[in-house]
Amino acid sequence: MNDRPMSPLRHLHDTQVSLEKFRIALGNRVSALERGVDTATTPVPEVYERLADNALAMEHEIDAAIASELRRWPVYESWLRHVKGIGPSLAGQMLALLLPPIPDKGPSSWWKAAGLAPEQRDDGSRLPRARQGEGKITYHPWLRRCLHNVATSFVRNRGYYRTTYDEAKARLVALHKDDTAWPPHRLDSVARWITIKRFTAHLWEAWCEVESIPRRDPYVVEKLGHHYIPRPLPNSKEKI
Repeated sequence: MNDRPMSPLRHLHDTQVSLEKFRIALGNRVSALERGVDTATTPVPEVYERLADNALAMEHEIDAAIASELRRWPVYESWLRHVKGIGPSLAGQMLALLLPPIPDKGPSSWWKAAGLAPEQRDDGSRLPRARQGEGKITYHPWLRRCLHNVATSFVRNRGYYRTTYDEAKARLVALHKDDTAWPPHRLDSVARWITIKRFTAHLWEAWCEVESIPRRDPYVVEKLGHHYIPRPLPNSKEKI
């Protein structure tokens, strides 16, 4: 997607994904043998158990390496590590998948890369996704999945961004309470993506600030006149 050198964090993340896929595939094979679905070898060979243990140990080692690498990222040390719901694993995934901010640009470039720029369709405004007959997707599915996991973590943890989610969902419920096109799962999903957009705008702001990158306000602020809400700071009274 770009011609920039791959960062050590991205290398570690890609290795982590490969190990995870191997561990899951191995676990599925062991499960099939235990259930009698795969009868090629009975009982389950001991080597499978050792391999599963080794794969898990390697994942833990990669996690530790990612946590160590994160300390070299100013935006993590100055702001991201203080955000409730963002541990080293999620932070490592995000910083590995997000391109550094481009001078004089805004966070909408991240939103487009993650498939968070809505499309106008016959059934209303929808986020892009894989649809039969519409060709290849233009966003990064791993980044979108990562940000979805971030939203889930925010919902599960009490903090600034859980409050953002609650407020967004309450507004949507009030606005669409009599609209059958807005079932509960859609209200929840849209509230999560609203939360992620605010969070990534704050991450862009923090990243630009700590590395002295000139930036623009988000499109909805600069062009549509929306009010910009600055990010919560670690030393502020507001629980980040």
